Amino acid sequence: MARSERIRAVFLNIPYDDQFEELYLAYIVGLTQLGLKINATLAVPNQGRFERIIRLIEQSDVSIHDLSRIELTSGIPRFNMPLELGLALYRSHTTHGRHRVFVFEKEPYRMLRSTSDINGIDPQIHNGRPKGIMAGLRNIFHQTDGTTVPEMLSSYRSVKRRLPELRRNAGSESLFEASVFKDLTVAALVERERILGKRR
Repeated sequence: MARSERIRAVFLNIPYDDQFEELYLAYIVGLTQLGLKINATLAVPNQGRFERIIRLIEQSDVSIHDLSRIELTSGIPRFNMPLELGLALYRSHTTHGRHRVFVFEKEPYRMLRSTSDINGIDPQIHNGRPKGIMAGLRNIFHQTDGTTVPEMLSSYRSVKRRLPELRRNAGSESLFEASVFKDLTVAALVERERILGKRR
């Protein structure tokens, strides 16, 4: 990023569905490898969720919003991602840009059709691939202790191999559970330490 201050926490706004699993894992591993704390609605109970989302955005230096799956699902469009993007944009406005907002998309130019009011934000295009997520993260974050995309992909594969164990431990097939989110973050942290250890 162009700003010199240290980025510590990121609000992550992504869809929670099975088709997004690999990209979800890529975000967790990539952001963790870059030394960033992830604030996500996934860990928020439904009761009082709206107020908690606002607080998570306020506690984050930047926010990432993936708009690649806002299309119709069972005839209903997904409004959660655009809603949280709107909250983050307002936070950026009221903090005079101290809260930075980044958008990820699957395809170039699609955002011009879906959310044309934010035409001034250039999205990171991930092409629906974990490598695209990681390249986009490296593009916007320039952490001094950050890892390379190949290192991120190596860690991603290691964490992915642990998914059956993490699902068993949580007693759930879904990765989109608060307990699994925490376990994935811990697994990604272990991989980060392994990568940093190899550099010493």
